Amino acid sequence: MDIEFLKKLTGLPGVSGNEGPLAQVLEEHFKSMGLSAEKDCLGNLVAHLPGNGPRLLLDAHMDEVGMMVQYLEPNGFVRFIPVGGLSPVALYGQPVVIWGKEVVCGVIGSMPPHLNGKDEAVTMEELFIDTGIPDLMNTGLVSPGDSITFAHYWHENGLTIQTKALDNRLGVFVLMEVLSALRGEALAFDLWAVVSVQEEMGLKGASALARRIKPDIAVVLEGTVANDLPGVPGCKRLACLGAGVEIRLSDARFIADRQLAMDLVKLAQQNGISHQVIVKKIGGTNAAAYQVDGVGSRAAALSVPVRYIHSAVGMAMKQDIGAAVALVSAFLKGTSKN
Repeated sequence: MDIEFLKKLTGLPGVSGNEGPLAQVLEEHFKSMGLSAEKDCLGNLVAHLPGNGPRLLLDAHMDEVGMMVQYLEPNGFVRFIPVGGLSPVALYGQPVVIWGKEVVCGVIGSMPPHLNGKDEAVTMEELFIDTGIPDLMNTGLVSPGDSITFAHYWHENGLTIQTKALDNRLGVFVLMEVLSALRGEALAFDLWAVVSVQEEMGLKGASALARRIKPDIAVVLEGTVANDLPGVPGCKRLACLGAGVEIRLSDARFIADRQLAMDLVKLAQQNGISHQVIVKKIGGTNAAAYQVDGVGSRAAALSVPVRYIHSAVGMAMKQDIGAAVALVSAFLKGTSKN
């Protein structure tokens, strides 16, 4: 696996609604693989690999949760709104990057809890970004509407990767690894490989793609919640790091096509691919949109488990990423070990 490419992807800004810089890099990456990726009016990237089988849409959303500049206070302070599902508990004290006219770094702050007499966590409205630039309002460097991401921290060892935006640069990475590995091979599908936008703000990109492409089958690639933490009972751990790719049967917005999901389970078993079958009632993916929008489709979701998702630093295991690549590759080739 080209882990350096994953590092590059996680370092690029791609907050929902402002995925342009990331999309440009991905468009160039498609070209490097000999594929032409068309960009639609929303910013989705679409590559078509014609084939004689059912129309399969393979989706990974490119956007990440983040923030948007709302208002500039005196003395270098910036008010912001969240973009996507963020908790104020995960924000206080975190280093961030404002992608303005120039890159401006800051730290998320509030009145310290031990000074304001509050024991409970602060609200989102009480938070601000301190840039340390006293005359920021007059510099023109930052304007309302600028995107804000967590600062890019990266650490890897033989087992894990720790960085921001694993939801969903992991899905994008798996998609690109699969397409690279299968170049020139006959596939069992008429394949539409898409990198979609604005998943974190209501599955918007996927909804448009579903109506345009009208897939027979949709398989969504994601980074998903791993809650395998100390003190958490087994029934609430959801996906676990090191247990392989998640094959999801349900979430808050979605019940998978049962036959398609079971076919993926069988394929993983036959090929010795590490996997975990997960039933939950939280979260959601683009699979919910592809399943019902347009003319509807048979839909499944395959995910790489991530601890501390939607925060400044998530953690994923390399073996789980490899399992996701292996399962999607086997599925596209329509192969199994008998």
